[in-house]
Amino acid sequence: MGKRVVTYLAVFLITAYLFLMYNEPALTAILVLECLYPFLSFLYLKWIRGRVSAGLHKVPAMGNKNSRIRISIWIKNTSIFWSVKYKAEVRVGSSFLQRQEKKVLSGNLEGKSRKIQSYYFTSSYCGRVAVSMESLRIYDFLGIFYHKIKLGERSTVGIMPEFELIPLEITRRTREFLADADEYSVEKGGDDPAEIYRIREYRPRDSVHDIHWKLTAKEGELMVKEHGCPLGCVVLLWVDFAEKGASAAGIDRMLERTASLSMTLAGEKCIHMAAWFEEKNARVVKYKVNSAESAYELVWRLLDIEPYEDREMAGIAYEDAFLGEHFSSIVVIDGQGNMKINGETQELLQL
Repeated sequence: MGKRVVTYLAVFLITAYLFLMYNEPALTAILVLECLYPFLSFLYLKWIRGRVSAGLHKVPAMGNKNSRIRISIWIKNTSIFWSVKYKAEVRVGSSFLQRQEKKVLSGNLEGKSRKIQSYYFTSSYCGRVAVSMESLRIYDFLGIFYHKIKLGERSTVGIMPEFELIPLEITRRTREFLADADEYSVEKGGDDPAEIYRIREYRPRDSVHDIHWKLTAKEGELMVKEHGCPLGCVVLLWVDFAEKGASAAGIDRMLERTASLSMTLAGEKCIHMAAWFEEKNARVVKYKVNSAESAYELVWRLLDIEPYEDREMAGIAYEDAFLGEHFSSIVVIDGQGNMKINGETQELLQL
């Protein structure tokens, strides 16, 4: 508006100068109109501002990295007689990284009409992207003065990380690791005597301790108890997202490596647990992954992860959360995407 006001004042001064130099009725009329224009503009903007509204129309819940994502806004004019010139300010970006892109959508809207306007953006990093419609400017007849309507409507888009299956060797130790669990497999037996998978006929090499004597007496042949296989988490993925040293590229690698590893483990039918420290609630968030579907759900939840500042508190919360729990392997993925397995960096991942 600054340039327009300066232009208006310059035109007004030129008209005033010509009015003083020449005795022309037309100059008098023009000067009077220029003097009255700010007052008329004020009345018009005060009247029209209550008849114009705007907001976010359609913001997708999810998008892919480096893909075009469409954002739509709506503007409505309930005035019968007057059209209105507008400029809508929309901001897109990560609030955590404080990197936001401003987009101004402008146009004219006739009376008694509603308009949908769209634009596209791309994100080169995964995570949550905030979309906000900050304000709407409505202009007067000549577009010199305007009234700003603050909106502050917000939404978010989850930018999914790009992930792929990674080379990984799951050792026999991990395959046969007995983890505590309240759920047992219905597809195969195991070595947990606390749960019975099924009762079957005796086979050579079956232990005498597994014979079900009551059923044996009833059936007239040896029947044995096959133990249950606990569906416990044998691998822990600890997402160590500290605020110190955090960067957009680092967060991107962290999410992609976590997603890729979880998808790979799910494909290998290796039940695992992902966990991270949530500082605002002073707790450790745990998420069990036992299928490809739950791996996708984990990735979606990780989009909301926030960095922590207090490393000491995070360490204490970690110890309390996993007190008495045991895992075959512990994988730590930090905020830069670096991965360590049981405290060591491995070129060929082996769990």
